Amino acid sequence: MRIKAIALISCAIVVFLASSCRQKTIRTIEKDHTERFFLSSDTSKGALSIEITIELPVCYDNNSVLDSVRNTIVANLFGVEYIKYGNDTLLSKFTNDIKSEYRLTNLPILNEMDDKSLYSFNNEHILDGFSLLNDENIYSYGINRYVFMGGAHGLNTINYFNFNLKTGKLITESDLFLKNTTPKLIELLKKRIVEQSIEDKDIEPIQSLNKTDYWVDAIKPNGNFYITDESINYVFNPYEIGPYYLGITEVRLPYDRLKTILKPNAVVNYLIKKEKVEKAEKSEK
Repeated sequence: MRIKAIALISCAIVVFLASSCRQKTIRTIEKDHTERFFLSSDTSKGALSIEITIELPVCYDNNSVLDSVRNTIVANLFGVEYIKYGNDTLLSKFTNDIKSEYRLTNLPILNEMDDKSLYSFNNEHILDGFSLLNDENIYSYGINRYVFMGGAHGLNTINYFNFNLKTGKLITESDLFLKNTTPKLIELLKKRIVEQSIEDKDIEPIQSLNKTDYWVDAIKPNGNFYITDESINYVFNPYEIGPYYLGITEVRLPYDRLKTILKPNAVVNYLIKKEKVEKAEKSEK
C-alpha cells in the first residue's frame, strides 16, 4: 500500500508540474547575486563589486517558444556560451568567470608595480534583467548593465528585446514598419527628442537639434526599442547619438504618431485597438 501511495504522489507531482506550465504568458523566476571579490589579500588594492538581479523565463505552454526566448535572453545577459547552463548554476558560473578574468587582468599589473600604494584596481559589474510587457502576444525584456573597469567613468547601457510569443522570434523593425518608411521614422525620432525636452519641465527645452551636442546624423532606428500598451520606445546608449555626458536618450513614439508607417499586420496592432477602446470608455464616463 505504501508503494502505491508513493507512486500516486509521484504521479500527482508530475501532473502538477506539467499542468503548471499551461499558461499563455511567460512565467519567470528571479535570481540574484551580490559579492565583493578582492584582488589580493591586501584589501586596499581593490575589489570587483558584483550586483546581479535578473528574471529568467521558466514556464510557457509552448516549450520551443520558451527555449527560444530564454536562449536569447541568456545569450545577451551573459554570452552564448552560457545558454547550456541551468538556471541554478548560471549566475555562479558567470560570476566565477568574471572574477577569474578580473584577477588575471589586474594581478600581474599590481605585482609589477614598484610602488603598490599608487593605485587600486576597483571594478564594478552591475546587471539587471527585467520583464516589461508580458501578455499572450508579446514578451518584452530589458537588460540594464553598468560596467566600470577603471578610468574616468564606467559605462551604463540598456538594451531591450521584444518577442513574438506565437513564434518565439524577436520582433524587428521590418516586422513593424512598412518598407521605405525609414526616413519618416528618422524624422519622427528627431521631432520627438525636441518635443520631449519641451514636455519635461526639469530640463532646458531644445529649440533645434542642430544647436545641441547631439550627433544629428546618427539619430536613426537602431533596433533597440521596447513595446508598451501606448507606444514604441527607442533607446540610444551613451556615445550612440551624442557624447557621454548626454547619457541614455529614450524616445517615446505614441502609436497615433506611427499609424502611417506601421504595417497593417504588425504584431502591435491589437495594442492600438485596445488603446482606442480604453480611450473611448474613459470619454464616456
